Amino acid sequence: MRAEGRQRLSAERQGACGGDGLPLTHRSETRRPADPADPADLPIPSRVGRLTLDAVVDPTADYIGHSRNQTLGFQRALDNYFRDRDIDPEDGTARVVRLLDRLDAEPLPTASGRTLTQSLALAGIIIPLYARENWPCPTQGLDDAEAGDGTELLRLADSYNGRDSQGRYRTSRHSQRAISCADAQGRVSAEEVRSGLPADFRRVSPVFGPYLAWDLAGWCADWPVPGRRSPARERPRVAAAGAAPILVVGGTGDPATPYEGAQRMARALGEAVGGCW
Repeated sequence: MRAEGRQRLSAERQGACGGDGLPLTHRSETRRPADPADPADLPIPSRVGRLTLDAVVDPTADYIGHSRNQTLGFQRALDNYFRDRDIDPEDGTARVVRLLDRLDAEPLPTASGRTLTQSLALAGIIIPLYARENWPCPTQGLDDAEAGDGTELLRLADSYNGRDSQGRYRTSRHSQRAISCADAQGRVSAEEVRSGLPADFRRVSPVFGPYLAWDLAGWCADWPVPGRRSPARERPRVAAAGAAPILVVGGTGDPATPYEGAQRMARALGEAVGGCW
């Protein structure tokens, strides 16, 4: 789930801002949680005027901690979805777990002739959680899947995975992995995951926890080139003493980059430098 939210476009825009004529540098990136946006790597304070950091992750978390935070974020979004549908979140979560267990044993048929597997169903559930206006989609997908038809969840999964009607995939996810693994030195082995991470992550989210725990081992563990940034357990340096005020933007409903990460980033930047909105 290198998420997803991480499929959103990165952009840097500059323009005039404020009466002092200082430039506005807007850095909007969604990166792999193991690789926090590190202002120490940005030209602060010598070459940046007004800076905003959008949808940042928690700079106090380590490599595993970032995935754990994301697990919490997605479960929180799922709980909010169920509350919006007047469904008890615990009951709704149990319903999804039962469906995923069923799919693990026996994938569902779809109108396309392909089958809906457990991992595809999870992808189909994830993508609508990013925006409330998309919440009717998982309702239909879950209802249909429980009735034996995986077509809608597969359609959503294809959107998540960048698959078109001809079976071709966008390259963004492959590029994302290459860039992320080149950036970050964090590597978690299958043995390390097996030692207890799935159970720990499952306590945070019975739906997303096991998947995100094992995803730690599947992402960069076998990448042939070491990353250039901090080791797996080292927190990045993010203090920006002497910089102009930096606006840190976080969304309270963003599952991939929970709002608490923006608050901690603002504090880490330093007093009178970081401000959270």
